[in-house]
Amino acid sequence: MESHAYCPRLTVGALNYSNSLTSVISKKGQTWNTNNETVLITGTSSGFGRRTAQTLAERGYHVFASMRAIEGKNADAARTMREWAGAQDASLEVLELDITDQQTVDDAVAHILESAGRIDVVVNNAASGTIGLIETFSVEEVRESFETLVLGPLRVDKAVLPTMRKQGSGLLVHLSSTAGRIPAPFLSPYSAGKAALEVFAEGLSFELAPLGVDSIIVQPGGFPTEGVVGGSFMTTPADQQLAAEYGELATKPQEMFEGIADLLDGADASDPQDVVDAIADLIELPAGRRPLRTVVGTMGTAGVRELNEAYERGREQMMASMGMG
Repeated sequence: MESHAYCPRLTVGALNYSNSLTSVISKKGQTWNTNNETVLITGTSSGFGRRTAQTLAERGYHVFASMRAIEGKNADAARTMREWAGAQDASLEVLELDITDQQTVDDAVAHILESAGRIDVVVNNAASGTIGLIETFSVEEVRESFETLVLGPLRVDKAVLPTMRKQGSGLLVHLSSTAGRIPAPFLSPYSAGKAALEVFAEGLSFELAPLGVDSIIVQPGGFPTEGVVGGSFMTTPADQQLAAEYGELATKPQEMFEGIADLLDGADASDPQDVVDAIADLIELPAGRRPLRTVVGTMGTAGVRELNEAYERGREQMMASMGMG
């Protein structure tokens, strides 16, 4: 199930900003992407990223599936993706991109432009999670989290925006989380990073709309991706001695995560493909008619749709009070 939060139309000087309107999402089964648009996706070694790369390739997009360490820790994932593309005769290329490394970002974008001549869509999917008591995280650990969750997508956006502005078209998709909208206990660095990502994505939506470029946010709830269920997505703070000073509370973060993982591993868990289909359907919508925020899923989404709607009303009022309505 998807829920959409719409961005109000704002006029600042001669610039008309609109990222709203209630367009009908494309139906499965129709012919996709007759223009063979080029898509860059980050973090495609597993989870939403891998599924998004394969789904968009199946729909006819020219996909650049990026991941870090394609000759190292992700060599098997890269080989599997290439083999899949060959078997499906899909237009998909695996390339190296570490969103925390500016040089790899620049090299990847340069390669795409040399190969395809344009970049139509970016899906900022690569991420990592943290779980633990706030005091037990070092400042460096929080900084590393923000490098991945905030600065990484910003690097990618900045690398592709000169091309999109020149084209007069493009779409930036930012994969956030409902935990970035309503913080959950023990997930503070992760929630803060996703919240910051949304601020940048929302700011870009206003600044880029007059130039023909959309910036949108997808907010999944809890989904049983490999990293979440297997535990590799989440990192814990190194200072467990400090955590012990919290007594019984010290074990609560891990207990909560294990409980969530158990629920996500159950028969009633949501299908990660729901998030992928939502992303693909949003890409299919016409430019300027995509909702700013889209909530996907059932677990961990209660209240987020309502909060998004209330926020839109509040923002419209604030903007009007500033003469921007």
